[in-house]
Amino acid sequence: MGRSNLTGKSSEQLIKTVDDLKKVSRENTAPLWRDIAERLERPARNWSEVNLDKASETLREGEVGVVAGKVLGTGRARRGLVLAAYSFSKGAKEKLQASGGKALSLRELADSNPKGTKVRILG
Repeated sequence: MGRSNLTGKSSEQLIKTVDDLKKVSRENTAPLWRDIAERLERPARNWSEVNLDKASETLREGEVGVVAGKVLGTGRARRGLVLAAYSFSKGAKEKLQASGGKALSLRELADSNPKGTKVRILG
């Protein structure tokens, strides 16, 4: 299974994501990634769900939003909005792409920004 303490979690993808985020956190002294990993270790019913309009209101220009859970498609995505999450609704992905934004996996963001600079946790 994995090294993480995800007792009862059966998703290999989730276990790998949590382990990878913890590794990036250790290697880069970036507590942000450990925080996200620990949030994903909680029961899925406690994961964050963030709507596009809330993300658009909260994030400043140049910031990337991270959701330890799911991004939902309610509302409009601000132009160029970049979000990373464990999952996205179909509508959220479509609206982000239509507005010139990006929908990234947590691992993609951790790989491209291992220090977690200009990243804000949402939800």
